[in-house]
Amino acid sequence: MDGTPWGPLSLPEAGAFPAEGICHLWPTPTTNADRYQALLDQAELERADRYRVAHAKDTFIVSRAAQRLVLARYLGCPPADIKVARDCKHCGSADHGRPYIAGTTLDFSVSHSKGWLLLAVVASGKVGVDLEAVSDRAAQDLPDRIFAPAEQHQFLLVDRSQRAAHFMKIWTRKEAAVKLTGHGLAAPLSDLDVTGPTVTVSPPPPSWPQHPIHLTDLPTQADLEPTPAAISAAAPTFRAALATTVPIRAIHLSGPIPSPELNSNADPE
Repeated sequence: MDGTPWGPLSLPEAGAFPAEGICHLWPTPTTNADRYQALLDQAELERADRYRVAHAKDTFIVSRAAQRLVLARYLGCPPADIKVARDCKHCGSADHGRPYIAGTTLDFSVSHSKGWLLLAVVASGKVGVDLEAVSDRAAQDLPDRIFAPAEQHQFLLVDRSQRAAHFMKIWTRKEAAVKLTGHGLAAPLSDLDVTGPTVTVSPPPPSWPQHPIHLTDLPTQADLEPTPAAISAAAPTFRAALATTVPIRAIHLSGPIPSPELNSNADPE
């Protein structure tokens, strides 16, 4: 892959965890799902078959496979040995908690939108990532329901032509934060203020962490270099953000996702 909306990729050294304060960000398109199906377990394949929309099914398959392929590269094991737990620490459910791997300091988070997936990996603390395509309709319908007072004030000061992008900046910061904590939408988004470098929450929901949650925006190439070469009228405009318990000092755009063919567990003939 020559490039992504966030810029060109390079592979981190196999087996080397990210340094403290560094996030490895793995972007990948949610296409070619057929080549990844063999990496899913039976329960995941059955869940994939329940999707009625093709792109949603493809996204699920690519996401689950990418998690195994990337984490196996760090941990030096076959992808089939990666066991991702999803038990909820708040309600005890076995299948809707934030994903994690027991027995390692690696932490990761996944998000997807409009044909792209982001997998964020850190080795110190916890991480949440959210990716969204900019939507004019969401910017019109949702601010009054999910913005804290300071966010509403800031939003109204933004030029109308930029409000959709600004809305998604705030939205991705909030979503990244509640993905990090594992609360999801159980934490009312209007109680979170993400206008600063860390999240403030009032009142904090049960089990909200005591440590600061740091926020990092993830600009695209079009944001950094708004030139005709970086912008396609047919391409969606993205906003993405990280929430982390350790301040992020650098992002390493990592990839491409390791090939499933090179990670086959089949015995050689």
